[in-house]
Amino acid sequence: MEISISDSNISLFFDKFSFIYGKDRSQKPAVSNISFNLKEGEVLILAGSSGSGKSTISFAMNGMIPWRIKGFAKGDVQVFGKSIWDYDFMELSKTVGLVKQNPLEQLVTFTVKDEIAFGLENLKYPEGEIEDRIKNIAEFMGISHLLDRDIDQLSGGQKQLTILSSFLVMDPKILILDEPIAFLDQNSESLLLDRLKKLVESKYHNLTLVIIEHRLSRVIDIADKIIILRDDGKIALMGDVNKVLRENFNQLRNCNVRVPWLYNIFDHYGNRAHPASFTEALKLIETLNKNQLHKLKQILIDNEIKPIHLNKFSDFDEIIEFENLYIESLKDQISEQDNGQNGKPKEERIILETKNLSFEYPNTDIKAIQNLTIKIKDGDFIGLIGPNGSGKTTLLYLLAGLYEPVFGEIFYKDQNISDLDQYEYAKKIGFIFQNPESMIFKSTIKDELLYGPRNFNIEDQIKDDYLFKLVNLIGNESPDKNPSNLSWGQKRRLNLSSVFIYNPDIILLDEPFIGQDQKTIEELIETLFIENKRGKTIIISSHDYHLLLKYTKKIMELNEDGTLRDYDLNGNYFTRHQNLGPILLLDKINQQLSQKDG
Repeated sequence: MEISISDSNISLFFDKFSFIYGKDRSQKPAVSNISFNLKEGEVLILAGSSGSGKSTISFAMNGMIPWRIKGFAKGDVQVFGKSIWDYDFMELSKTVGLVKQNPLEQLVTFTVKDEIAFGLENLKYPEGEIEDRIKNIAEFMGISHLLDRDIDQLSGGQKQLTILSSFLVMDPKILILDEPIAFLDQNSESLLLDRLKKLVESKYHNLTLVIIEHRLSRVIDIADKIIILRDDGKIALMGDVNKVLRENFNQLRNCNVRVPWLYNIFDHYGNRAHPASFTEALKLIETLNKNQLHKLKQILIDNEIKPIHLNKFSDFDEIIEFENLYIESLKDQISEQDNGQNGKPKEERIILETKNLSFEYPNTDIKAIQNLTIKIKDGDFIGLIGPNGSGKTTLLYLLAGLYEPVFGEIFYKDQNISDLDQYEYAKKIGFIFQNPESMIFKSTIKDELLYGPRNFNIEDQIKDDYLFKLVNLIGNESPDKNPSNLSWGQKRRLNLSSVFIYNPDIILLDEPFIGQDQKTIEELIETLFIENKRGKTIIISSHDYHLLLKYTKKIMELNEDGTLRDYDLNGNYFTRHQNLGPILLLDKINQQLSQKDG
């Protein structure tokens, strides 16, 4: 039956809502004076820098505030005309589904099928209907092949799809997705966005959708409205998504959101009418003359393919200022081996090597890594890519010595790591886990930062000014703050700082960009770039291919079965695999230039 939506049919209504966490009224509000409304069936993007209050607003939508999270609130929040204070929490949670940023927080059973069935079983749906709903939603989400899989055998992206399916199967009226594509590979991301688009366009669903997302370019096509929050938890911009993005570019950038790269390119170019889509951009290129094409090409290369702003870190003869980064000068910190002695090139040395490496999870036939033979040079900066479930995280665990191979060997500087003292090898490895909370052990930021140095008996080598620069990398926070009260993005930066502080040889990062605003990503990348220039070997596993294109030097790609698909040693992976917008745009420009030269 087709359902019509009237203008008065408001699903969400915020009226001057403010909230302070905890018991101290004198604390700064997490959000202040939030007012907006959404009609049934509308899609809202909620964006802003890390810690700007996006999650707080989502907690107020589904009743976590006030029923599970305590604090001081002003104003009102209404769901379908009824204040959240007048709802029963269970009633509200059935109406409003919240898929959190970290899928591990919401997984409660042992298999994918049981996870999807969990809510329906609690509500005592008939067994036959439960089976039908699970089958339909699994097919819709493309995870039918995972239904019998154990939860702990899933990749981060597969867990994300499972959690989302467990909410959609309940048929909520409002669904909130906190960075839903963060853990997904390109195919799963496209599948999810396609399914969400079909849901919101369906004549038979009145789903109101709220998407909390940093990567605006991936979700603007399905959204009606957008709200951008300032750092102080107030609304900076609000309105029609296309109008806000087209007319407020500089303000968007000042709010630290990841502005769609096309808007960024054409803003540098000086084109006031930013192309709203890639297709529009391709058509615009066809109208440019030769000089204009050369100008646009250089802007594209300097900003999206080989960022020119990193060139300032290549000249070690000058003292380099890093503003609010943790290092102020590299002049006395660059080791002789970085540039070689007396101008001689640094001798290339293999720091990590695998031979016929294989791994499968105990009591399963799931082969996460198969017959992997690779060599990683000292000082490499590698992007590790592959579909969900291809073994990227498993490979990092193996290289870190946290898993033992089922077959094959791993060597660190020609020594089998199984023969090394594990305590000493741990000093050489800095591992940033996919879930930032899994590597936070202490009750204050300062103690967390000093956790590694204390374990390795080097605390006396850590200077106070260096320690507090690392605190500043996390944000404007007190060293005595409990890390559990940090945002996801801030926890991720704490993880990075806690690794940098003990100066390992190798830094392994599993999805480090999740939950990060534009400014923080730039700071993290510059920090990693500097560490790489100082001789660190860095491997980043990420689904954010755009960032890997811009910043890494080599790409290693795994197949879905854990075998090696490609290992580009010359920095040309993305030019050979033309699957990213900037490369496709560059090709179009080059084609137009060839035609004009001809």
